[in-house]
Amino acid sequence: MKWLKTLLLILIFLMNLKNALAYEKEFVITDIVSDHTVQIQRLDKLISLVPGDILAIYSHESKDVLGYARVQSLTDNSDLFIASIESHHRSGLIRAENFLKKYNLTEVSNDVPARFDLIVREDKQVAAKYKPLVYAGVVNGMTASNLIKNEYLAGPFILGYGVTSNFQLNTSLMSAFFNVANVSFKNKLVTTDDLDFSFENGFQYFPKTHRGSYQFNAYLDTTSNSNFKSYAKLKIFTQKPEDQTFTNNEEYRKDLNVELQFATSFIQANWNRVIFGPKIDVNKRRVGGIVSYFIIDKNFNSMLGVSSNDFSEFRLGKQGYLINLDFWWRF
Repeated sequence: MKWLKTLLLILIFLMNLKNALAYEKEFVITDIVSDHTVQIQRLDKLISLVPGDILAIYSHESKDVLGYARVQSLTDNSDLFIASIESHHRSGLIRAENFLKKYNLTEVSNDVPARFDLIVREDKQVAAKYKPLVYAGVVNGMTASNLIKNEYLAGPFILGYGVTSNFQLNTSLMSAFFNVANVSFKNKLVTTDDLDFSFENGFQYFPKTHRGSYQFNAYLDTTSNSNFKSYAKLKIFTQKPEDQTFTNNEEYRKDLNVELQFATSFIQANWNRVIFGPKIDVNKRRVGGIVSYFIIDKNFNSMLGVSSNDFSEFRLGKQGYLINLDFWWRF
């Protein structure tokens, strides 16, 4: 009987191993059609597919995730279909025999590794956790990425709308609360696998002084590697009174003012992010900065951090260091 028990254990192990391998290798690439198109064979016939579904591409040698493929066309009564390459790890080579696994990125309960090269850019249905950061809080401001067409961004300090994937409207609700009418137009000019470049034109009107102001922002986001991303912002604005924001620690008196901001983002294993870096006020010759922690869920984003307009001011408050808390929804 002992040998029979051993045999049963071996059979159970082999069955579990077969099921595990079948689950892991749900699909396999059979042909590289072009630089951005592959032919895929379905190995698990129980998995349903529709055009637009996302499949993670795994190396059949290292088991690393190489990128995403999006289902393009399906043929009835055939296990072969065509998919487009949506993202691609720069150090990985997608080729025949790579296997694939279907993911539902509209939900956050996935085991996709947290990497900036696995961010999904042009899909409104994908959870915010897997999208590029568009807004980084009231003190940090915008990044070079834009909202997708018909996508909204809403929080206690900001309201944004994606007119197209390259054109976004924003208004500061905090300034509006203090009767400062404002609107900004953000345009994304360049998008590649490694960088995004955008600029933003903003306009404010201060009813108490019957004055208006203009603000120009240029944004450049670059991906250093899979886990680090860099943000750079150039801010140019005209003379304006203090407008109840935390970004100005006193009234600006010159006709033209310049600020530079640089930040580095680190993505954690749970897809949350840490952003830190300096801010340089050229006119006032002051150096401050920010450090923030972001928790990103399906639609809800929250941020907790510390900012300073001047590192040399060792005190709490608008003239020194501030605790920052912000939250918003992206949908």
